[in-house]
Amino acid sequence: MQQMLSILPFWKCHTLQSMNNHLEAVLKEKRSLRQRLLKPMCQENLPIEAVYHRYMVHLLELAVTFIERLEDHLEIIRNVPHLDENLKKMSTALAEMDILVAETAELAENILKWREQQKEISSCIPRVLAEENFLHKYDVTVPP
Repeated sequence: MQQMLSILPFWKCHTLQSMNNHLEAVLKEKRSLRQRLLKPMCQENLPIEAVYHRYMVHLLELAVTFIERLEDHLEIIRNVPHLDENLKKMSTALAEMDILVAETAELAENILKWREQQKEISSCIPRVLAEENFLHKYDVTVPP
């Protein structure tokens, strides 16, 4: 145990010295690192073995599809917190639609009844006119 405690400060010191050496190297290469980071990577060729080319084509197709649909997916994610509110609105709209359907069915029934009445009336008109002509022909007057 005593030996373990004596190694611990040495290990910490060694780790700190290693980190310090790494940071010094980064500072020495700061200019070249900055230039490499600013340089666009898209102009460099990535060597891919011919065996994997078809997989890369498929991967690129998937990436393009994902990017095309990204806005839709983000919109769906943005709407998740509002889901309960939207469901309540949809339920209200559905109830209103049910009421409108019932009213429309009632109106359609009333229209059909009105049509039947109009057919009855229009079928009676020739008979009434014939009776009027008959009465008029014989100068019969009917009190109003």
